[in-house]
Amino acid sequence: MTTASLREQLIARIDRMTDDDVRSLIKLIDLVESSDSDELPPDYSEENDPLIGFLSGTTDLAEHVKETLYSDIDEISGWTQKKA
Repeated sequence: MTTASLREQLIARIDRMTDDDVRSLIKLIDLVESSDSDELPPDYSEENDPLIGFLSGTTDLAEHVKETLYSDIDEISGWTQKKA
């Protein structure tokens, strides 16, 4: 059994892709090729960027973990949810 070259494997996989998948692949290739640039792609949107929300929280959570935990503990209820 002969092993297909990387290019042959890639071509075979592209041949099995739908046109929409090929379009997406071309966009990804364009992004990789332009990754040396600090510019954002023209279709970039902060609303669709999952990292924006991930990084928008507090940055000192680990430093204040004990204060955060103890502020939520009560002698009577502990960490259980209090009934209103």
